[in-house]
Amino acid sequence: MITRKPILYFSIGTLLFLINFLDSVGTTSDVAMVRLRSHVPKASIAKARHIGRLLASRRVSLGISLNLRDPVGLMKFISRQQDPSDSEYGHFLTPQQFTERFAASQRDVDEVSSYFSNLGFQVTDRSPTMIHVAGSAEQIENALGLELHQYASEGQGEVFAPNADPLVESKVAAKISGISGLNNFQVRKPHYVKNEISSLNSGKGPNGGLAPADIQKAYGLNPATMDGSGQTLALFELDGYVASDIDYYNSYFKISNPPPLQNILVDQFNGSAGVGIDEVTLDIELMIAVAPKAKKILVYEGPNSDQGFIDVFQKIANDNLAQQVSTSWGASETELTPALFNSENAIFMQMAAQGQSVYAASGDSGAYLDGTKLAVLDPASQPYVVATGGTTLTLNSDGSYGSEKAWSGSGGGVSSFWKTPTWQAGSSTAANKGSASMRMVPDISADADPGTGYAIYVSGGWNIYGGTSCAAPIWAAFNALVNQQRVSAGKSVLGFPNPALYQAGVSSVYSSIFHDIKDNSSNGYYPAVSGYDLSTGLGSMKGADLASALSGVATPPATLFSIAITPHNQVLSLSWPASAGALSYSVFRGTSSGGPFVLVTAGATKAVYEDVNLVNGTIYYYYVVAENSVGINTQSSVASAAPQAMLPRAPTNVQAH
Repeated sequence: MITRKPILYFSIGTLLFLINFLDSVGTTSDVAMVRLRSHVPKASIAKARHIGRLLASRRVSLGISLNLRDPVGLMKFISRQQDPSDSEYGHFLTPQQFTERFAASQRDVDEVSSYFSNLGFQVTDRSPTMIHVAGSAEQIENALGLELHQYASEGQGEVFAPNADPLVESKVAAKISGISGLNNFQVRKPHYVKNEISSLNSGKGPNGGLAPADIQKAYGLNPATMDGSGQTLALFELDGYVASDIDYYNSYFKISNPPPLQNILVDQFNGSAGVGIDEVTLDIELMIAVAPKAKKILVYEGPNSDQGFIDVFQKIANDNLAQQVSTSWGASETELTPALFNSENAIFMQMAAQGQSVYAASGDSGAYLDGTKLAVLDPASQPYVVATGGTTLTLNSDGSYGSEKAWSGSGGGVSSFWKTPTWQAGSSTAANKGSASMRMVPDISADADPGTGYAIYVSGGWNIYGGTSCAAPIWAAFNALVNQQRVSAGKSVLGFPNPALYQAGVSSVYSSIFHDIKDNSSNGYYPAVSGYDLSTGLGSMKGADLASALSGVATPPATLFSIAITPHNQVLSLSWPASAGALSYSVFRGTSSGGPFVLVTAGATKAVYEDVNLVNGTIYYYYVVAENSVGINTQSSVASAAPQAMLPRAPTNVQAH
């Protein structure tokens, strides 16, 4: 019989795990007992209808997340791994090395396992990061000093949750970061938006949806040199898919020898496709679109619950087979518990230490994730995850990049739980309405507007999809292109990307590797402004140029897609987007759109040129190529204009022709 005493508090954990307060009580045998705080989902319970106690015989599985051995040391180690000037730069750990240095000791694993076994639980699995146990609802209530109650929750049916935090011996509590499975309120939602009409862009896919070639062209990717060869990607999923949908997508877009798919099922999930089939399918197809020659795509699938969520990510980390991971499933921070955040964070720190890059959708409800309250999505807000926001992408008539603005649905804002990571320090400004003390979301972005979305084949038919669910797998696949370049040059993989991304965001090359979206469009509250903002992050990728910056590997400059021409008297002034990798430019001119074209200047070092002594009223056609020490890119699109009689204007270019 447990006799309650006055509440005391003490802390465990680390700076990054915040302070895990414990509610101290005692027993008549003077064994110190504590309550592990923050396991009751109060926000969810407040919205639900109480039914009564959970059936005593109901079998419940729990996941006991173990504290890291040296979390502060791990934080410092990850920082060193990302510092090019440090001796630990790029020295990523294997799961075994991570276990030996930072995971719970075997003694701790044994003690926690024995403790729960002695309480009558069945220990079903154990590792240095997590111990799985199972028992009846009655056993859990008696062993952990709480009651499990049943509720009716809109959209979820009958669910259960504890009325109090779990009670354990203090010496065991000091080894535990959280217990998952005590409630099953939190069903994660996929973050896609279906458009059943047609795309506002004229993509090459059915109904104008963006096809693989459209994505590559719009974001400056060069499939001839970057296709994901040798790289393994992973998808975190809470549902299944139908393989024939993927086969049809590959066949339709003529993707030969696409990456094979391998399903990895977790927690007895059967792999069958359910209501989330759209999410799983679009994740796979968009990864293939960007990395069509990847070595393999691993599709990790598990049940949609707190424990399933934790277990799938832990499996991805412990396997360490994929160095780029995407997830498009999440829930509002306000609906989850700090205990769960801490359990997640330990896994993401492990993945960062192992060189695994994790991209997560930031959500599709804009800044007001909870309807009327500003909030952000987990796991996108986790410090060791790349939060991926959304834009509205407009293409030029030739399919090249035109412009972008913040998509109104792009999840973004300020975390209510995580402090500002070191790499995000200084990103808050009065203009972007950010926070100088808390983690901000998103980090980067890509097209997510269903009105300008992607052609996806699912359940035997074509539809157009948007949502940040689309942006996350595209960025994860881009990560594979970066790692392809790094590995081919004998370098380590990129690892946790955010330090490098934010460093590039304040460098002189920022505008040449990111599309900086700064037109004051917004996600309902946070405006898109110059530099970092809480709608689009650092912006969207200028693919080949950003890949070169992140890989440190010189590649042919990215293709130049558009030329602007201003007519003058007997003069045409040309300008085009500068390519970060270019050393010089060559301009070609013709008198018809189909040519022939002649070289009018070579070796131009600026992205401008003036063609002089032309005939007024005659239409001239131009294209540009860029080159560096590695090679020449493919030509830009052809642009045309005619000089007009007006006041003479002296030419400003100094390039001979």
